Amino acid sequence: MIVLMGAGLVTGLLIGLFMFVWRPASARLALDAPQASAQSTSPLSAAGADTPIVLATQAPALPGFGALNTGSVAPDFTLKALDGSEVKLSQFRGQPVLINFWASWCLPCRAEMPELVRTYDAHKAEGLVILAVNFTVGDALPDVQAFVDEFKMTFPVLLDEDGVVADLYRVRGLPLSVFINREGAIAHTQIGALTGEQVDEFLGEILK
Repeated sequence: MIVLMGAGLVTGLLIGLFMFVWRPASARLALDAPQASAQSTSPLSAAGADTPIVLATQAPALPGFGALNTGSVAPDFTLKALDGSEVKLSQFRGQPVLINFWASWCLPCRAEMPELVRTYDAHKAEGLVILAVNFTVGDALPDVQAFVDEFKMTFPVLLDEDGVVADLYRVRGLPLSVFINREGAIAHTQIGALTGEQVDEFLGEILK
């Protein structure tokens, strides 16, 4: 009887662990996202300027998960943009594309955004496309709009309202940036905030 109960307990624990491991990335990130408050438009307002630049959300690295393989074709998707239009990744085939997954409450996203804006302004004449995919399932639209206005983001801001694209790209932390060449293949994936030097380096691979 004791042996049977012990075996049942072990089985239950294993099933629970399996269910946690296979939970979609969007569900994990949503649990980590701060809850929106009617009296607080941004959880970043209380953060100091000396806040360390670390991943704002984290999940355990698992075999077979994480960034998509370099050289593989970037998965296509269609999302509604903040301006109400619909944007499809494949419509930019032939152009270098940088997909940046972010959220308004993400400190590293805030740290790297000026570099993305600078890069876009410098290279948009060369056909560079930046798609800023907001993790809307764990964000609030007023905060998203305030973030976009603050940093003067003129590239498309896409709303991942159910986390499907985050799951498609195996996002386990924010920010995450995917550099896609003109042939539609992934040239580089950056987990965590980009420095200006890294942006220039990885961009050089897709502007060719």
